Amino acid sequence: MTRGFTLVELLVVFVILGLLASMAFLPPGRQREKLELDVALRLLRLGLDRGRMAAERQAEPCGLSLGPDGWQPPRHGSLPACQAGVTRLSETAESQVELRSNLPELVRFTANGLLLDGGLVVLRHPRLERALCLVVSLPLGISRTGDYDADPNVALRSSYCQPRDEA
Repeated sequence: MTRGFTLVELLVVFVILGLLASMAFLPPGRQREKLELDVALRLLRLGLDRGRMAAERQAEPCGLSLGPDGWQPPRHGSLPACQAGVTRLSETAESQVELRSNLPELVRFTANGLLLDGGLVVLRHPRLERALCLVVSLPLGISRTGDYDADPNVALRSSYCQPRDEA
């Protein structure tokens, strides 16, 4: 008498194979954290660009505030929000990206999309040694992004924002 596999045995094998296959598509821990940091930097730039475009499109000054979660409407009512610029730094609530900045509380945009405020933003992940930076220059916005080559817990200086080595 030939005996085959039971349904339960086949299901267990398929579940194990499915788990192994799904692990192949997930980036390992460090890669995931690096990707999370890169995405946060791109979203930070995107919010700034959208804020500039919103001011231009509306033909009136507007502002954004940078908080731990990303670009937010101004905390005080002195300027209307550049609504298109409101952008989170992560698409998930589990993000561990930390943000430090010396930007003023309100980043202001003129009616023609120029910036009135500049500074430096440093993003880091607690599990990575690498920190990324964004230098916001006047009047056009971003002057450069890069790796932050200093301790991000001390006074921030844009001279430590070195162009990224893509290799």
